[in-house]
Amino acid sequence: MLQSLANSLSSPLVHGLLLFVILQLLSRLPLRGRHIYRWASCVPILWVFFCSLVYPSVLLIKPLEDQYPTIKLSSNEWQLTDGIVVLACNHFDDDGLPFVSKWPQCTMQRNLHAALMYNEKPLPIYLAAGILNETDSKSQAQYNKDFLVTLGVNPKDIHIFPQGHDTESEVKALAPHLQNKYIALVSSASHLPRAVEYFRLHGLSVLPIPVEHLSRKNVSFTLGLPNAYSLYRSERAIHEYLGLIYQRYIK
Repeated sequence: MLQSLANSLSSPLVHGLLLFVILQLLSRLPLRGRHIYRWASCVPILWVFFCSLVYPSVLLIKPLEDQYPTIKLSSNEWQLTDGIVVLACNHFDDDGLPFVSKWPQCTMQRNLHAALMYNEKPLPIYLAAGILNETDSKSQAQYNKDFLVTLGVNPKDIHIFPQGHDTESEVKALAPHLQNKYIALVSSASHLPRAVEYFRLHGLSVLPIPVEHLSRKNVSFTLGLPNAYSLYRSERAIHEYLGLIYQRYIK
């Protein structure tokens, strides 16, 4: 329930406009100091505007994405691990789409990077996640295995565990099979702080491999008009911050 609520409220368009409506309603009730609510209702509108700008949205997500350094494919660091874990994201089970259109960017980049790592050094790859969408005919783990096999990974080197619907339950499904192993963990850069903590809670040692960066390493102040991509970047950051709050203080 909390996860669904966090997913729904991550978007500044949703929680910003919801807060605006609530404050506007309060300003119309016979309450003492109701004019304060009227003026305060400007704040969520400004927040949505702030989140839709390039530089502020980058400032929101960059602290998450910069927690772990980029690990190059040629690096010996990841090649010393015992295997590769690729966290699931999503898949569109639509036969009317070409293969590459069936994968959102998060899945595409995670799986592609894992395949490139495997081409450098064939390590076992571990995948988890069950059926995530009503229209899916297979588990997300199986879809991701099919993706990796298409890119040349030997099916015998891919171990799937078709359980889990989020990072927490994926890690729970993987944990019994990764004990005493040092694992290269591939996931979106902004998602890794939360993901690494779930592995740590299971006593697992991982090397974070960040991909799907939504900000550059070196950024400078820039002016620009509000845009949908910046709103999306802010939404991703807010989703992860809410997840970290749940993980550290509520769960």
